Amino acid sequence: MTDVAGERSIVVEGMLIQRPELVWRVLTEADLIARWFMPNDFEAEPGQTFTFRSGPVGDWDGLSQGEVLEAEPYWRLRYSWRGGSHNLPGFGRYIDTVLTWTLSPLPNGTHVRLEHSGFTDDSAPVFEIMNSENGWQAVINRFAKVVNEVAEDE
Repeated sequence: MTDVAGERSIVVEGMLIQRPELVWRVLTEADLIARWFMPNDFEAEPGQTFTFRSGPVGDWDGLSQGEVLEAEPYWRLRYSWRGGSHNLPGFGRYIDTVLTWTLSPLPNGTHVRLEHSGFTDDSAPVFEIMNSENGWQAVINRFAKVVNEVAEDE
């Protein structure tokens, strides 16, 4: 997908059989985020800054910073995601992007939509990786698995 300003976005959508309140918890609680994404200090409050921590990849230190831009419980979560370096090639290349998660209640669950926007030509290597089956699709699959595990525990 290409945005109006020439920036590219990744969109991944799916349906979960759990209610939006449970999906929201897995999307916004730091300990649950760590189970499907990365260790973090995330708080779903507008203006809060956070860091996602993964293992280093090549010359990239594995740290990504962000700020919560919008948090409307059970409906929408938007945050910036920045990391990498202007001097690194490939996956370590600097990105300054925005993730928007939208939850829509359904009679039998929740529709989940993720849009990762703001990729430029400079961040094309990161876009290609995150747009592959090993990128956001794999993350969403892990997210769904944790949602199901939390539902089973309740």
